[in-house]
Amino acid sequence: MKRMNYEEFEEYVKENLKILLPEAYEDFDILIREVRRPGYSYHGLMLTGKEEGCGVIADLDHYYQEYRRPVPISKIMLSIASMVQERIPDVEFGDIQDYEKVRSRLFIRVMNRMWCWDYLSRVPYRAIEDLAVTSHILVTMNGGQVSSTPVTKELLETYGVSEDQLFEDAMENGKRLFPPEIRYMADVLEVNRDERAERIITNAHGINGAAALFYPGEMDEVAGLMGGDYYAVPTSIHEMILVPDKEDISEAKMNQALQRTICDITDERDWLSDHIYFYDSKQHVFLSIGFNGDLKSLA
Repeated sequence: MKRMNYEEFEEYVKENLKILLPEAYEDFDILIREVRRPGYSYHGLMLTGKEEGCGVIADLDHYYQEYRRPVPISKIMLSIASMVQERIPDVEFGDIQDYEKVRSRLFIRVMNRMWCWDYLSRVPYRAIEDLAVTSHILVTMNGGQVSSTPVTKELLETYGVSEDQLFEDAMENGKRLFPPEIRYMADVLEVNRDERAERIITNAHGINGAAALFYPGEMDEVAGLMGGDYYAVPTSIHEMILVPDKEDISEAKMNQALQRTICDITDERDWLSDHIYFYDSKQHVFLSIGFNGDLKSLA
């Protein structure tokens, strides 16, 4: 069988997906829409209920890449059908415009301002050095899968609340929904803790865990654990490595190690920054230790 191009693949999925779904999905519409995320976009397959008013989005570009590997189209279709049934939203899409109904579902993410400037032009955010903290609504969480939608400027206007209130609620609920988790690097590497002083900060789900460092008071709590000042190494949007400040530490070498790590290991869509940060525990200041290159052009 001749391999399908993307357009043929998209049409095949739209025409055959319902065959694999229960009768409850018979009246759902299948649409393809461009989905814009921080730093990238993709073709999203949306299954929308006419009465329920809810939708499920699948990254169709990801599934097409799987098809080209090649993974059999039958396996691809079963995977999409399974994902759709697992991601039934916990909140109706019509309720997203009601602040009181989504308030307890707000949480924060962190991204790079330089790399996500187009995305950030559409959403309220809080700038921290060259990073940006944004507010999102948890739509559904199933095991290792989290679906969310950003709070846009238009949505915030609909809510009729201030940006300060939005971020206060997002910080408070985010810490409850995605509690911070700090691990010893030594435990990950299975060595003695005396040999490795670094720690890793993420959240209990391991998804968008770098944002945990920006919860109110979290930087100072980390300083207490680290014994004072420390460096934050953003290996991805999901975690940061925390390194205690020592006299023999080389900021240049840490930057070089970070750049190698994210280029070689981290998915580009999960990049957070190309340089390290420093937290001054006495001044309570989070500082960027910059990189003069253009890492995006090196990938």
